Amino acid sequence: MSKNNPDYKSKNPLSILQNSQNSHILLRLKDGTEYKGLLKEIDAYMNMILEDATEIMDGSPIAKYNELFIRGNNLLFIKPDASELL
Repeated sequence: MSKNNPDYKSKNPLSILQNSQNSHILLRLKDGTEYKGLLKEIDAYMNMILEDATEIMDGSPIAKYNELFIRGNNLLFIKPDASELL
């Protein structure tokens, strides 16, 4: 597919995340902690700001945050479009 095709989707991880702004994501940190929330901001280092975030441990919510800053170097994985989860 060509980039000029409207159905073309970039496989660049940063552009996928930038396209996920204002949608729910799930992420896991290297220490095993998971967060689900609304992705408000992301930069080139994958630092991000989540709003209405829930901290999840062993599959159960344990804390809620109005706003949360995550440093990109702490990320293990990110699941874009996590609105169906939890």
